[in-house]
Parts: sequence; C-alpha cells; structure tokens
Amino acid sequence: MNRRNRINLLSIACVFLALASIASVARSIPTDELGETKKCEADKTGKSCDVDGYVGSSVLYEDDSVRVWNFTLAPGEMTSMHRHDYDYHFVAIKPTQLEVYGEDGSRLFDFTAAGVLGFKLVGDLLEPIGIDLPWPVPRVHAAKNIGESEYLEILFESKGTTGAGVDPAKVAEVMQDLNEEL
Repeated sequence: MNRRNRINLLSIACVFLALASIASVARSIPTDELGETKKCEADKTGKSCDVDGYVGSSVLYEDDSVRVWNFTLAPGEMTSMHRHDYDYHFVAIKPTQLEVYGEDGSRLFDFTAAGVLGFKLVGDLLEPIGIDLPWPVPRVHAAKNIGESEYLEILFESKGTTGAGVDPAKVAEVMQDLNEEL
C-alpha cells in the first residue's frame, strides 16, 4: 500500500472513530465471544449455513464505540454466513465483484464493491446510508469474491450508533467527501 493510500485510510479511520464516539455507547458483543467462524458453501450447495458474527477476516482494533475489521477475500473465496449486529461502513481498498447469498443459501445479487458504503441496521435488513440500491440487503448473508483479483476492505462497526445517534445526512456528506478523495 502506497503512502497516499495509507494517509487516506488513516483519515477515514479517524472520521469513523469520531462519528462512533458522538453517540452513547451500547452494550457490545466482545470479539472473544463471537465464537469460531464457520465455513459456508451456499454457492455450491444452495443450502443454508451456520451463522456467525464474523463480518470480516480479523479484528484490527476494538473499543467500547467501534470495532474495525480487516476483510480480505481471494478470488473464488466465500465468507462465512454472518450476522451484522451494528450499523457499519466499509472502505474498499482493493475493489472487486462480490456475489451475495441469503441466510437460506439462495443467491441474491452481485455488485461491484468499491469506494465507501454505509449501512444502518433496521430489523432484519441493512439500510444503505446515502445511496439507493435496487435490492434489499439482509442482515444475515454471505459474500463470495467472483472477481479476478483479491478483495480488501476495512469495515467499521459503530457499536454506539446502531439504530440511532448519528445524523444520516452528516454521514452521507462525509461519505460523499471520502468517495471524491478515493
């Protein structure tokens, strides 16, 4: 990663950490209580998989307000079937095409994971922040890298802002600024 990308990533991390600290802190699920990640092959079987809380590959940082994940997928690799418990944003450092599977194992859609995206937890769905999507995004899902290159994102879970606390218009404004920088 070159110096400019590192500086951009650090700037983005600072913005999200600041946003997360604005709201009151909710009880979080500690990383050590997430259990083991569970392999999912919904792309091959079309059947449901065991659900876990691993929304990324590994935790880079965690405090009472935020959990920051490294999320890496090689071409053809699939995540576990996972459940999002917090509002979150991600920055795609190495974009690619991802295919998304629902909790029942069915293929839902594919999309180009690029730039900065945010989602607010609303019941069993993840509501996009600042953009419109042509399909609903379920809270429980798995993703497969169907692109030709490795996918890398940094994902920020906002423990204290889930469902309330941060002005969506402000988040959309910050995300638009970040997308223009990237």
